[in-house]
Amino acid sequence: MDEVKKWTLYLTFLVAGFATGIGSIGLFPQFWLQYGITGMAVYVVFLAVLTYVAILEAETVMKSGYYFVELYNKVSRRPAMILSIFAVVAMFLSYYTANTMLTVLSPVLGTETVARLIAKILMFAIIFLILTRAKEKTFTIMALGSIIFVVAVAVTAVAFKTQIPENAAFLGMAKHMMVAKHGISLAMIKAAAERAIYGVGLGMAFYLMLGSFINERFNAKVIIGTGIFIQLLIGVLSTVTVVYAIAPTTPDRLLQYVYGGEEGAIQMMGDLSTILADYPTLLALIGLSAFFAGVTSLLPTAEVGLQIIESMMGIGRNRAATYLIGVSLLIGIFDSPPSIADMILKAVVVATFFTAIYELYPVVSSERRLSMPAMAVVAVGALVFVVGGLYAFLGVFRAGGLYVVSGVLAAILLLFGLFGDRLVAQKTAA
Repeated sequence: MDEVKKWTLYLTFLVAGFATGIGSIGLFPQFWLQYGITGMAVYVVFLAVLTYVAILEAETVMKSGYYFVELYNKVSRRPAMILSIFAVVAMFLSYYTANTMLTVLSPVLGTETVARLIAKILMFAIIFLILTRAKEKTFTIMALGSIIFVVAVAVTAVAFKTQIPENAAFLGMAKHMMVAKHGISLAMIKAAAERAIYGVGLGMAFYLMLGSFINERFNAKVIIGTGIFIQLLIGVLSTVTVVYAIAPTTPDRLLQYVYGGEEGAIQMMGDLSTILADYPTLLALIGLSAFFAGVTSLLPTAEVGLQIIESMMGIGRNRAATYLIGVSLLIGIFDSPPSIADMILKAVVVATFFTAIYELYPVVSSERRLSMPAMAVVAVGALVFVVGGLYAFLGVFRAGGLYVVSGVLAAILLLFGLFGDRLVAQKTAA
């Protein structure tokens, strides 16, 4: 296999691993079971549109001749936008590191404040070592980790299907929910769009970074399109796993999961140690899959943050990694309490809709002329981000309490991205 084909394979799995987070294992099955085949169809439409948005982003950087951070500093002259994206990356890392490590350590540590802090310190140490010691092999490690993850998910789904006893009534109910036809509602559209944004992984500048890494010898459409398709398959396999994982309980427990929202999904994942007490191997497999789902999202996201610091500050990789981990861990100390962690998560969710627009900005501001279909996709994508972001804003303010802080944090990041350029020393072309 020549180098281009080898790296095309690696990068395809890298995209799949980045796009597939822990939420794909716990939340995608919930969405599918709740909204049935109609919801799945709406989701696939949004997924296709946003996948093309990701392709446009990567191709824009590929053909610009600029590094992705330079597009904001030297071409668009909107450095505040890339710094807003960096802030979201740091907040995401501060929260997600704990969740990832706790997929394997929660039986020992629990899930409370001290456990979350210990888990994220350990996970940050692993990320720091990979970023600083692997150097030019970092992308290879990320890609190989993603390949292991995809294999682990497939093995897990088959293991659950073959080892959990068939429960005709339970499985019949689950199958009926998956193929049910529902009327299209605003709630369904909102949920499908949200899952598609997460299913592609927009808002973290990953595809802009990817475009900086590849050149005209690579086909961004093949790499990104196939990677997102693998992510969809992982979602389907995860649904099989989740349904069979709950099968030893009752149909009522399935309904609690399906209609319990994010809290219901988190509760179900936490209850698996009890539900699958008689199946320690299966419990270990699903924990391993969830861990790799987290790691394969964390490493590429951390790489984006590192490269933003490296380029903006003009410093070396090791020092940039130190700053990234330091800032993220500092935030992580404050958001270790579960209630604060959930508040930060909601802030990231809201802010990501708008940083996805900032991520799209180089596409619409570049000198490259877009085709009519591409312009239509960009318009639809931007509309999804704006409407979804406003809906998410209203949601956190309606929730009240700490979630008001989520909305305030997201608003600060949004406003800084729009109006903060004067506060940032702009770098001009030499």
